[in-house]
Amino acid sequence: MKAIRSIDMLEAAAYALVSERCRASYIHDIRGGLQALYGGVELLARAAKSPDNPGLTDKAAGLARGALAKHEKSLVDLVDKLTPRPESAARVDAGELFADILQFIRNDVANKAITFRLDAERGIVVLAEAHKIRLLLLGLSITLTDGLAAGTVVDVTVTRSDEYALIQYASVVPCPVIPALEEIWGSTDPVSARELLLSLTKSWAATNGGRLEVPVDATGSNAVRLYYPLLTA
Repeated sequence: MKAIRSIDMLEAAAYALVSERCRASYIHDIRGGLQALYGGVELLARAAKSPDNPGLTDKAAGLARGALAKHEKSLVDLVDKLTPRPESAARVDAGELFADILQFIRNDVANKAITFRLDAERGIVVLAEAHKIRLLLLGLSITLTDGLAAGTVVDVTVTRSDEYALIQYASVVPCPVIPALEEIWGSTDPVSARELLLSLTKSWAATNGGRLEVPVDATGSNAVRLYYPLLTA
């Protein structure tokens, strides 16, 4: 039996928190996939009423089969996103990943009248566990909106910085010093979802040769900068 480490528990807590926060977005994606299925079924119903039109029947059957296959894949992908599991590192295009994340949470942030403005350089590729990096960046993106005033614009940039991919959130709400994971695990004080995601991301980045910085500007506001080694080959 595999022993459960404190980091495993904290990551599981992060998955649960992000899943809870993004529940509406996940449901929206599922319903979007079902729309294609509904279309295929409707076309099949019309074809059944027109037995003298084999072309319509073939088209309807093909549409329904394609929609089913696509929806099955999306459901499997959803389970992978919601449940932590061991995975090998793979090539991840950071700009494409961020574009996908911001598209996923667009309704959530729009309901808060908050705007994410993405400027992603092409070809910023890293070697990382695809689902873990998505969880961390999704969690950061959604929790960093907590406490922001309506109308706030958060500028997100994905670019190169020497041998690192640099992901930066600007115009974010001030946050406290990022606690170490050991402090979170051993403390009885409450920890916010944002602090947990920042701490996990900082630890994960350091383990993989990167770092997380939260510099404070002259106004007292924080940016969040994630440096992660670029994949050069």
